[in-house]
Amino acid sequence: MQSTEDLLRELRRNWTILNERKCSGTVAFVDLSSSSQFKMLFPSPDIWFERLYSFMEIVKSVARKVLDKPFIKFLGDGVLIFQREDEVNPKKYVEFTEELAKRVASVNEKRYSPKPWTIEFKCSLDYGSDIYVLENGDPQGTAIDRAYRIAGYLMPNMIGASKEFYNHVGGRNRGIFTLAGKAYLKGVSEQWQEIYALNTIKGFVQELNQEQKKRETLIDIWEMGKADKPIWVVSGAIRDETGEDEDTYTLQHGDSNALIEIIHTLSKIYPDREVKIVNSQEYLKQNGPAFDNDIVCVSGPAYNLVTERIVEKLRSHIHFESDKTHLPKYDDSILVYSEKGRRFPYSTERDKNGRITSDVAFFAKIKDAFANGRYLYLMMGNETQGTYAGTNLFGISSPYLLSNYEYIKTKLPSGTAGRTGFGILAKSVVIEDYVEPIHLDSSKGSKLFVIPTVTK
Repeated sequence: MQSTEDLLRELRRNWTILNERKCSGTVAFVDLSSSSQFKMLFPSPDIWFERLYSFMEIVKSVARKVLDKPFIKFLGDGVLIFQREDEVNPKKYVEFTEELAKRVASVNEKRYSPKPWTIEFKCSLDYGSDIYVLENGDPQGTAIDRAYRIAGYLMPNMIGASKEFYNHVGGRNRGIFTLAGKAYLKGVSEQWQEIYALNTIKGFVQELNQEQKKRETLIDIWEMGKADKPIWVVSGAIRDETGEDEDTYTLQHGDSNALIEIIHTLSKIYPDREVKIVNSQEYLKQNGPAFDNDIVCVSGPAYNLVTERIVEKLRSHIHFESDKTHLPKYDDSILVYSEKGRRFPYSTERDKNGRITSDVAFFAKIKDAFANGRYLYLMMGNETQGTYAGTNLFGISSPYLLSNYEYIKTKLPSGTAGRTGFGILAKSVVIEDYVEPIHLDSSKGSKLFVIPTVTK
């Protein structure tokens, strides 16, 4: 058995060797689009493998023709291509993608003209300086990871390039690229990354895959702990005030809509995770005082006992007061945000007929509040309309999901949302029973604040 000293000595030697192989270089990741769907349509291996093999051979042939002797690695339905900077001009990779598109078009015309058979591909281009090359020539480093992540945002028949590749190509060549959009490349950077599309190939796409961007955004916002426990969605409950029927309760319209939005959102990103929907009293009956779960709370502390406890932990930031201006006709609350000794009250606005025209929406994401590795989410307002608006800030049906996500990524200190948590307060516009979705970029008086690690 190898001793600890021998192991450390070997690791140091390997790192020294690897460090000597550090270089700058260009990487391309080429992926056969809709391959899984094709396999479902034609499950016989002799059909789908023939098409896949043809594609792989085309990629290999074009790469060797245009790039001379690149490193080529086959990864499932994709191909990784890499060369050191001293081996090839990165601009040759643009030529490679253009030639590849021509060859694929030619093969499609001759052999794969029916639509289900037509070969479509996407390719991401990247350039980086901190690339470590293993003994077998396999490259490792941020540029490689980034190329894989970018490919996930590309549409079929699209060539995408990182900002690093775009900047390195430089000069007059920049005109051959169009800004396709921004994407959050999780595990690569906390900042949104610009992705550029090659615009020299006729018929190729120049915009990012919006559905993939939406899914990645939802996953990053609605983080959860290990899947060994259910996700608990905890609602409020308005009980029968007479006390005659303890088991019957109602939900207001906004809370019901909020629950629907949450379930729809969670089912999209956690299709295999158990989700339990209960009111706060049912949660406490089943779990006692334990809060060592991933919990999504809907409704304020007046009707939700779990929310009440969470708000106690956030008391340095928010609390509720009675709005005496609407008494005795309406028993409204005012949500008060406190910061550095200053108070920012958010009240509910009503028209002359008493109808709500505006309410505060609150959304909070808190990590490790009651148990390590677990998340708490809190959505509420003074009234039920604000609860729904808070849920919809980052709900799957929000038309502003991507821009609201970019807003918090831009405004929060780097990594804050993942390390601790954040809270948002914003005004929602209410028209009859309709709650206008909130666009944080144009929302006046909104507050975004960091929630530090809270004591258990």
